[in-house]
Order: sequence, then C-alpha cells, then structure tokens
Amino acid sequence: MQIALIEGVILLVGLVVLSNILSHYLVDVPISLIQIVVGLVLALFFAVKIPLESDWFTLLFIAPLLYNDGSTFPKRQLWELKGPIIANAILLVFFATLVGGLFFHWLLPTVPLAAALAFTAIMSPTDPIAVESIARRAKLPDYILHLVAGESLINDASGLIGFKYGVSATVSGVFHPGAAVLDFFYISIVGAIVGLVLAFLFRAGQTFLLDHGISDVLLHTIVSLLIPFVVYLTAEEGFHASGVIAVVVAGIFASQRAVNFAAQPELRIVTQRTWQLAVYLLNGMVFLILGIELPVAFGDAVADPGINTWNAVGIAFAMWLMLVVIRALWTYGAALLHTWRSGKKSRPSWRTALLSGLSGVRGAISMAAVFSLPLTIRGGQPFPERALLLFVAAGIVILSLVMAAILLPILSPGSGLFRSRGSSVNTADEAADATAKTGQTISLSQAQAYTYRVAITALESERRQDNQRAVLAMINDYERRLKQLRQPNGGKVVSPLLAESLRLRIIGVQQERAALDKLWQANLIQAGTYQHNVTQLQARERDYQAMLTNQYKPWHKLVRMLQARYLQLRTRLSASNNVASPHPFFNEQLFVERELAKGAIKGISQVTKAPEFATAHISPQSIYEVITAYRGRIAQLKSLSAPRNQQLPDQLKALRQTALAAERSAVQELLEAGRVTPETATTLRQQINFAENLALSNRDDG
Repeated sequence: MQIALIEGVILLVGLVVLSNILSHYLVDVPISLIQIVVGLVLALFFAVKIPLESDWFTLLFIAPLLYNDGSTFPKRQLWELKGPIIANAILLVFFATLVGGLFFHWLLPTVPLAAALAFTAIMSPTDPIAVESIARRAKLPDYILHLVAGESLINDASGLIGFKYGVSATVSGVFHPGAAVLDFFYISIVGAIVGLVLAFLFRAGQTFLLDHGISDVLLHTIVSLLIPFVVYLTAEEGFHASGVIAVVVAGIFASQRAVNFAAQPELRIVTQRTWQLAVYLLNGMVFLILGIELPVAFGDAVADPGINTWNAVGIAFAMWLMLVVIRALWTYGAALLHTWRSGKKSRPSWRTALLSGLSGVRGAISMAAVFSLPLTIRGGQPFPERALLLFVAAGIVILSLVMAAILLPILSPGSGLFRSRGSSVNTADEAADATAKTGQTISLSQAQAYTYRVAITALESERRQDNQRAVLAMINDYERRLKQLRQPNGGKVVSPLLAESLRLRIIGVQQERAALDKLWQANLIQAGTYQHNVTQLQARERDYQAMLTNQYKPWHKLVRMLQARYLQLRTRLSASNNVASPHPFFNEQLFVERELAKGAIKGISQVTKAPEFATAHISPQSIYEVITAYRGRIAQLKSLSAPRNQQLPDQLKALRQTALAAERSAVQELLEAGRVTPETATTLRQQINFAENLALSNRDDG
C-alpha cells in the first residue's frame, strides 16, 4: 500500500524507536541491520511502499546528516589531512570507478561500459552515515580514522558526477570528457563557495539577533535546523552546484559552536540536544527506507526469467570484494606515503588497510541514485540490465554492512560492535573513552558513578528524623542510576557490581521469608496474607536468580511491574478506607511489609558480619544500596499510616539542590586532579544543569 506523508512519518518514527529498543537485546546485531530488516518485513508482509527518489531523499535526509557531520568533525584533523582527504574523495572514487567499472563490464558484458562505469561510480563513495562509527569501533589509527571519516563527507560529489555522465553516455551514446571535467570543478568549487558564504551569513545573522537581545531559544534552534535545507536548495536550484559539498562546508564553518553562545548556555544546550534528536530519527529512517525498498531492488531481477539469481548474487559478492580490495590497497599506499613523509621507519599494517577497506560501507544514497536510472535509452530501448543493476547494488549495500559486522570484530578483537550515529543520542561516553589515556583519565560513566556516590554521601549527612523519607527517596533514585551505569545497553554479561547487588537481594528475600514465617508461627497474620506473601517472595527470588544468570526476559519485567503497581494501588486504597482505625497498622499487608523490611535489614546485617561471609566478595557499597532500599520502603509505609507530610515537596527540592551541589564539587575535583578530560567535565556539568532546570521547573509530588 502507498502510505500518505503524515502516516509515513509517524510510522517511520515509531519503527526507529522500536528498532532501537530491539538493539538493546540483540546486542550482536548492528542497529542499521535491524532497521533494514524491520523495513524489509514491513514491505514484504504489509506491502508498504515509499517511492525512493534521489532528489527528495538527499534533501530531507542526507543534507542535515552531512551538515551535522561537518559541524562535529574535528577541525584540526580536517585541516591537517586536507590533502589526503581530497585525494581520497576525488582520486580514489575515480580510480575505483575506472578499475571497478572495467571489472564489472568484464563480469557482465551485456552491460555497456558507460553504464558499468556509472554503476561503479555511485557504489564507490562510502556512506557518511555509518563509516565514521564503524571505523572508530574498529579502533583504526587516528590518521586512518580521520582520513576515512573526512573523505566520506565529500566523496558523494565525485560519485554523483561519474554516475551522471555515465548514465548520460549510456542513454545518448555520446560522452564528453572535457565537459565532465569542467562540470566537476564547477559544481564542487561553486558548491563550496555557496556553503561558505551562506554559513557566514547565517552566523552573522544569529550574532546580530543575539546582540540586539533576540535570544529566543526556540527561534535560534529552528534557524539552526533550517540551515542545511536552505544551503542545499540554494546550491542545487540556484547555482546548479553540489548541494552535498555546500552543506558539508556550511557545517564546518557554521557549527553550533561557531556562534558565540557563551552568554546563552541554554541556547547552546537546547540546540545541541535538538540536533542529536534529529540525527537519531533521520539516521534510523534512512536504513528503514532502505529495507522497505529492497523488495523493489531484488524483485524485478528475481522475477525476470532471463536473470540467474545465483549468478546475480555472485556478481554482487565479486563487486563488493573488488571495492574492498581497491580501498584497502589505496589506504595502504596512503599510509605508506604518510610514513615516508614523516620519516618513520615502521611499515604500515596490511591489517589496518583491510580494516579501512571493510569500513567503507555503502548506503542508502547509493541505492537512491541507482533507483533513478532511466527506464529507457535513446530509441526507446530498455536501459540495459536495469533490474540486474538494482539487484547488484542492493547486494553490495547489504554485503558491506553484514561483512563489516562479522569481520571487524574478528580482525579487531575488543573493538565491540559498530553503531550508526542514530543508535544512541548520547555519544559522549564513547568520545570520553576515545580521548582518555589509560591510567590517567576515566570515562564518562565512571565519572558519573563517582559524582553519584558523592551526592549520596552528601544526602546521608542531611538525614534526620523529620526528612528521612525524602532523603531515602533521593538516595534510592541515585542508586537506580548507579545500577543503570553498571549494566548498560542490555549487555550479555552481568557486571560484577550488579551481580553483587543481586546476590545480596536474594539474601534479603530469604531473610524476608524468615521474618514472614515468624509472623505466621506467632499467629500475627492470617493464612491468606501468609500465602500471598510467600508467593510474592518466591517470585522475587526467581526473578533475581534469572537476572543473575542473565535469563530474565523483558516481558517478565513488564509483568512484575504491572503486578507491583496493582499491589501498591490496592494497598493505598485499603489504607485510605481504614484511616480511622485505632490500630497503628490498620492494614495487615502494611504491617507485614514493614516487618519483612525490618527483618531483611536485621538479617542482612547479621549475615554480612558473619566470618564465612568474607568469601562472598560483596562490597560495602552493594550492602549499603540494598539496606537503603529497605529503609526507603519502611519510610514509605510509615507515610501511609501518618498524616500527609506537607513539607515533603520542599524537602525534596532542597535535598536535590544539595545533591547537585555535591555533584558539581565532585566534577571540579575530578577535573583538577586530571581524572577527567575537559570535554567530559563539560558533559557532566551540562547534565547537572539539565537536572537543576528540571528541579526548578517541576513540582515534586510527595
């Protein structure tokens, strides 16, 4: 079915969210492949179609993504490697076009040489949407990393020029090499000039508005989002130049950091976060659309009785391998030349060159161009082997992603899986890890954990009888954050700290069961209440055991959460209906839960002090976390049987400010001690500012 614009946008956004959720559980599969598969399922089983046209696709998706890449690319490395980057972006593409085109024509003589050259030209540029993250995950040397990432920003112009003139020669039967060379220089140089001029105009305009007191955060954020579209359309429609090069140049010279937002920290933060959200969605949509279009790319070739499907698969594999080899050889030669010029005696590594070749992933922009191949040529004849070209193009794109996912971790052990930029909006931790020096600095997640522990210590020092519930609620919130840091992204291996906490929680449940048995034996509770709590405790112990062995399923967590919400609601309703009762614990379940929590605290304290417990290797931090959770539960139960604490919202706000002040002090301490980089410290301070703004703008419920 053909979907309308609004329906399509809503559908794609929802699927981006779904694919990112799936990626947290399918951790061995790159998110880009998950998104392609989701799009493929949508096309095959629901017959969804999104007509892929290169013009609107490049405008809506590639232009803003390239602009963002240009604005975030390290400027110093870009300038230092300007020569090699331009050589790769131009010479490598043309070299791959010539060699690959001749090879493709030899493999498939029914495809004219001009069409073969056009096809290889558009398949030669690397996809800027995925290549940088893949290269970084493969832990390439900095020189190769910045070279690969830099060329991916501008090599589309070379590929599109080769594709345009190859298709024109195929359709008309005439090729003008002189015109092609002049056209290339025109669209490249004019495109760069347009991007540069518009970048400075936008920068001057934003500075003018800020100087005249027009500092509306939303206005400036919207202007920032409009820049790549205006730049691209101006270059393409106004000057018939390369919009791709224009938006990259504009991004480099009109980055969010270029405008003086120092006096407007909120403006800078909101702009950066908005761009992260836009990139998150656009990147996911690109691969979803690619998956939706795969049946179209494969379908005609499979249905054509004149095309042998297995031969087509073999041709796609051979072309992918040829492109990898060309890229690896070129990278080795570039590294060899760089080594010779720098005076180093060591020789470049073939393994590094191969990693660079594999990181040259092709993507949706290549597919969009191939889909634009005309149906007929001069004389009304069908475009030669158009269906087969679509099949081979789709095969190369899929192979480049799949083989990179398989081979990069093998060739670069410990590099982890690669991700596209849309797999997470929070890439600061990866940047911190990349810039940290072993033994000197710590990563963002480690620094966060330290600031959280400092905040917990500050909160403990503020605890008194009248604010105990508020303090424990705040501490529990920080403990939950620490737990998330210990086990990020649904990893397959349970972290040591989380394992400690789970083992201790199992002990706590066992101590609760012992306390429950004492209540039953003392004839203080009814049989129904006893049996109900036995069932709940058994289920909790099974859940903790499953978490410890990483067998806990997502739907188990959902069921337990719904059960917990139901029990809390039932307890609150029962308490409100019996508030006039003279019994201090007018609800039997409230009484049981309080006694179980007290029994767990007492039991854990006894168990952890026993000599044999010394071999359990559970840290005091985990013991404190679990006991604090039980104390918080007791405070919450007490509040149900006491008059509503009208001071609780004010207490929470005051304590939150205390905790945030402690976090700021911890960040400064880490920075002065050289334990974090300035970039990591900035990120931590931004997060603290976000939390403070939220605390000031929201009202806490008691």
